[in-house]
Amino acid sequence: MPTSRLPATFISDLRPSRVATIEATVVRLEPVREVEQRAGGKKKVRSGVLKDGTGEIALVLWGLEVELVQEGDRVLITDGWVKDYQGRPQISLGRSGKLEKLAAGNEG
Repeated sequence: MPTSRLPATFISDLRPSRVATIEATVVRLEPVREVEQRAGGKKKVRSGVLKDGTGEIALVLWGLEVELVQEGDRVLITDGWVKDYQGRPQISLGRSGKLEKLAAGNEG
C-alpha cells in the first residue's frame, strides 16, 4: 500500500502563522551567511525563493539546512512554518518541518 501524504498547498494559498506542506522549485538561492544568535555564537542562514504554478515565496534555511538544496531542485517541504516577514510570507522548516528533494520532472 503506498504511503499517503497530505496534499501540498499552493504557494498562493499560504498564510502566515500556519504550518504548510508545499511542492515547489528552488528558483533562487543567495550565498550562505552567518548571523549572531541571541544566545551567543553564530548560525548559518541562507535565503532563497521557491516557485510553483501559482506564485513565489521566500525560503529561509538555517544551520545544516543551508546545504540541502541547489537552484533548480524540486522540493517537498512538509510541515514548514509560514510567517510574515517585512509584509510578505516566508517559509522555513521551523521546529518540525522536513525538506525532501523530488525527482526531476515530478511536477505537481
